[in-house]
Amino acid sequence: MPSFSDNPDAWDSYHTLVDECPAAIALDFSVGERAPLPDRTNLLAVLIHMNDPGEHGMGDGRDSEALRHVEQQIVLAFETQMDALFVGRVRSQGVWQLYFYGADGEKLEEAATELLSGFSGWKQELHLKSDPDWEVYFELLFPDRERLQWIQDRKVCEALIEQGDPLVVPRRVDHYAYFATSADRQRFIDATAKEDFEVEELGFDPEDEELAFAVQLHRTESVELDAIHEVVMNLIASASEHDGLYDGWETSILTPKSGANALPN
Repeated sequence: MPSFSDNPDAWDSYHTLVDECPAAIALDFSVGERAPLPDRTNLLAVLIHMNDPGEHGMGDGRDSEALRHVEQQIVLAFETQMDALFVGRVRSQGVWQLYFYGADGEKLEEAATELLSGFSGWKQELHLKSDPDWEVYFELLFPDRERLQWIQDRKVCEALIEQGDPLVVPRRVDHYAYFATSADRQRFIDATAKEDFEVEELGFDPEDEELAFAVQLHRTESVELDAIHEVVMNLIASASEHDGLYDGWETSILTPKSGANALPN
């Protein structure tokens, strides 16, 4: 993912399908918290056709490494010379796609055309459109609920691995959910009990007008990414079915040489 962002921790990436084709998407999540930006209503897409798209059309080998270098040069030039905001990248169907938001669309396109003339070796395209609501950012680049949860689950698993946790060792995993009524919460508890989840704690927040009834559940299992993600998605579906909101999981760090420490999602 880009290493030149002002806030590199805000960038993340994931795999998905775009037009039913495999795609790798990277985006700046932090800008989404402020978007749409009223002073940046024009979207400029820079499309670079890969010479070696690979089996899945997302780039392969030396061509991919070269394009990463080209991408950094383009982004640096666009941001410093055109005041364009780089928000994301899509690699799919043999095309390396860079997305920028800027103010003056005409000047943005003119400057981009001139700057890109210095990069040869790949077929290029420029596409400019007015996008005041940032539809491309939210509808193309931003992940859906399932992919967003996968990113969050992956981050927790990566943090565990960094601490030496092999993930495969079964341990207690706690989950949290919130509901509008105690009856909704109880229906959720009854449903999850069939999957061997146990209630640790019930809570009530009188200041929360929408989801005042909380529950903390736990079950013993491994936390390998694919496995825990499936568990989480099932709990999200169950909570939603009972008009509630799933709010993450936490577990302990288990290593051969250390004790357990809590690590929340």
